[in-house]
Amino acid sequence: MNDPSPLAARRRMIGYAQQDAAREAGVDRRTWGRWERGEATPYAYQLPRLAAVLKISVEELDVLLSRASGSDPRPAPTPAAPSLDDLDTAVADWAGLSPTTEPVRALWITEQDLAMAGQALATFRQFDHTYGARQNAGQVADYIERQLHELQQRPAASSEIAHQRALLTAEFCELAGYQAVDNGEPEKARTYYRRALHLTSVAGDRPYGAYLTAVNLGHLALHCGQPETALRWASAARSAAGTAASPLTRAAIAAVVARANARLQREDEATKLILEAEKLLDRGDADEPAWIRYFTHPYLADEAAHCLHDLGRPPAARGQLVDALHGVGPDRVRRRAIDAALLATTWVASGDLDQACAAGTEAVEYAARTGSGRCVARVTDVLDALRPHADHPAVHELLEFTEAVLPAALTG
Repeated sequence: MNDPSPLAARRRMIGYAQQDAAREAGVDRRTWGRWERGEATPYAYQLPRLAAVLKISVEELDVLLSRASGSDPRPAPTPAAPSLDDLDTAVADWAGLSPTTEPVRALWITEQDLAMAGQALATFRQFDHTYGARQNAGQVADYIERQLHELQQRPAASSEIAHQRALLTAEFCELAGYQAVDNGEPEKARTYYRRALHLTSVAGDRPYGAYLTAVNLGHLALHCGQPETALRWASAARSAAGTAASPLTRAAIAAVVARANARLQREDEATKLILEAEKLLDRGDADEPAWIRYFTHPYLADEAAHCLHDLGRPPAARGQLVDALHGVGPDRVRRRAIDAALLATTWVASGDLDQACAAGTEAVEYAARTGSGRCVARVTDVLDALRPHADHPAVHELLEFTEAVLPAALTG
């Protein structure tokens, strides 16, 4: 009798009973049965071993699995990314609604499952800080669509665990969105951020939703050259969070509102907000959520430096950048590259080419250690500002050094 499952037909062709094939693949027989019935699909890391068991290539296995699930083996078209106007609506909806009390669909997952996923998130974040998004953005996206999707399909031990799962998924989507920005893919970033914002409501975490709205969406709007939108979103987050958010969360939000005001040349308002953020930082304690603990005085100094740069005050910006570079850890390579590039820009604005090239060399060195598109773009901006002075010895040396270690910055 012909078996309707292509995967089962292949297993029988090579002489395996279902239990034997499952044992060789290192999975439970019930898992194998779900694969054959198209009710589940293997993880990416399981595919090579499964293909070896069935004595076929991974590509041939992909076709069998697609047929088993009744889907087309070709990837589905990517949904259109939301526009900034779409996100504006999402922010307005989020700001106007109370946290949902609707229970998340039942799952059988435990605190241990979430702890393992949390460890994976911490590892991905550390890799991102050190090496930039290009190195592991694909792995983060795959983890979201496979491992986290699988967690969504399983029953959970309690509603609290279900809410924690929603928040953890939101944090993964936040990271994926941030990496999309780093890779020059703002459309993909908008998709991930909108998904993360929705999940904060599912998790009932108003402060984290405010953080996403101000820090992630606000910075994205600034990146896209829309400071008015950034100001509107960050201000909405600041109002919605109120005093319920932790001091560090409120400090980070205030810093983005300051950035938007500085871009709009509202110096008094920007200065007031930076001072407010400094006071809030001093009130932070051990009870701060894990996702905001990175925001320290050196990170605020970076935000203040960008404000001062946008306001046309390079000497003051340099003072903040020195604090930022001295305070951020050596493993934060991308942050150090961006701040060194901004420092070089302030020296160009002040007409000191030698100092500009010294800072520019440091920026190139850091950027060459990452796969960060933003770092390359910042270095490119510095080099463009220095090109009119290419006959200056220090500038000539910097251009030669960049060509040797970071040629992408010369063609960006």
